[in-house]
Amino acid sequence: MAIFIASTKPISRSNGQSAVASASYRAGCELEDKRYGKTHDYSKRHGVMSADIILPSALKEQGASIERSELWNLAEESETRKNSRVAREWIINLPHELDENTRKELAHKFTQSLADKFGVIADCAIHKPTAREIERGADARNFHAHIMLTTRKAELGEKGKITLTDKSDCELSDTQRKAKGLSRAKTEVTEIRELWECIANEKLAEYNHDLIDSRSYAAQGIDITPQDKMGSVATKLERDKYERELKKAEQAAKQGKVYEIDETPATIRGEVNRLIAQRNSEAWSAQLTDNQKMNDAADAIIINGHDIKQTTPKPSMKAAAVAEPIKAPTPDAPKRNPPSPADIAAAMALAMNVRKELAEDEKQKAMALEQQRQRELAEQNKREQAERDRIEQQRADRERAQQQERQAQAERLERENKQFIADKKQMYGSVLAKTAEQNIRGIDKDKLAGTAILAISATNEVIHKLNDYINEPRTTQIQRELAEVERSNLTDFVSDKSKQALSEIKNLYRTDDRKTHTAALQTALNDFVGNHSKTADKTQQQALQSAQRDVTSFNNEINRSRGFRMGM
Repeated sequence: MAIFIASTKPISRSNGQSAVASASYRAGCELEDKRYGKTHDYSKRHGVMSADIILPSALKEQGASIERSELWNLAEESETRKNSRVAREWIINLPHELDENTRKELAHKFTQSLADKFGVIADCAIHKPTAREIERGADARNFHAHIMLTTRKAELGEKGKITLTDKSDCELSDTQRKAKGLSRAKTEVTEIRELWECIANEKLAEYNHDLIDSRSYAAQGIDITPQDKMGSVATKLERDKYERELKKAEQAAKQGKVYEIDETPATIRGEVNRLIAQRNSEAWSAQLTDNQKMNDAADAIIINGHDIKQTTPKPSMKAAAVAEPIKAPTPDAPKRNPPSPADIAAAMALAMNVRKELAEDEKQKAMALEQQRQRELAEQNKREQAERDRIEQQRADRERAQQQERQAQAERLERENKQFIADKKQMYGSVLAKTAEQNIRGIDKDKLAGTAILAISATNEVIHKLNDYINEPRTTQIQRELAEVERSNLTDFVSDKSKQALSEIKNLYRTDDRKTHTAALQTALNDFVGNHSKTADKTQQQALQSAQRDVTSFNNEINRSRGFRMGM
């Protein structure tokens, strides 16, 4: 017989969901998600029988239409909050007793009712279990429909384009619904479930099939225990084990052997659900037996009248708690007296004791399973904690090693920097001592121009020593880098000193002094450029060349002016 399933849930950004991605998966197609800038492609997905956009009747009458991609991108665009509900989904189970076209007709009729009731656009996708899912234990009768609804009402805007406006009534809070004179959301969900029950039962009755009931088993008076939700992890473990068992059976068959598949659950939750399913099966059998008794009794009354006599054997064991089927007496059978009140009371007491024993057995099994689950959970937590401790220890060791490396590097840098400073002082000291004894013809050391020229000459020698220092094998990489920085700074120093010296030369009173100092500056600068321009960068080379041009130009100017005066 068909089973009743009609449940609803929101599709929300707060759960990391997207209306476009959800529609792509359910319809088994490729859709571009403009909000997130990605394409969702589920076109190779199996099990999708059909997927259709269903508009409210009012929009259909106006000739409106919209594509799936446009619809769900519009739904995303209409919501601005980061936790917005971008769609609502209803999932219904379609009766397996009906054919494909009839199931589709039912799903579309229910979907159209929802679209008209709330004024929203719906996307109805009908699924069936795939061959792979059936191989992994899925029910081959699991035909169902995913119905996605926009959370906002659909209207026809300018130029006949569909727009989404206010939130539909099913998305309002109970406070907002009360202000509009509507019932609570829970009540409306119940009404929609009853609507699906009515629509499905009309078709089931037409084909003389068993009907479905939207009420809970408890409300129907059926003693069924709900199973625990397996969850994705436990479900994967169960499926993985099943596939491993299938592979073992296939390998055994190839070898001409027989392998009995181990069907015991792989997880505690699976074992609990197996026991619940077994218990529910017994409850269903009891329910069917009671129904059959009622049917037999009713048939007997109709056939033989109300004089039928029922007999109840005296209970002597637990099995007596289950009453024998009521049978109509044959004409020749002797009439027996009905059971006495004491016999009935004894049978009822025995049945009650049996039920208590069964309940106690189930309770003990459940307790044992729960204890085992708690032990396994504790072991798992212990392993996870050990793994976390191991990872944390590795991280701490890594950080400690990195800290030690940074400390050692800092100490090495400081040590080599001190050594370089000492070596640099030695280089500078030897050059300055030599410069102090150096006399350049026509240069006055007491003048600023003469001091600048001597500084350029001394820098030329210092850079010679730095180059030798850089090329020495004993010099470390850090010391080489420090020496290269020093060399670059000295190159900039020469450019600045050349300009300073030229400026001071121009301020000299006597022409002869200007000429001799200019010649000395030109010689010192040309020597420096000839020796060290290759180690200078492009900007420094341009600065040195500019200084050379300025000095040469001024030297030519002095010579012209001197020649003019001599000609006079």
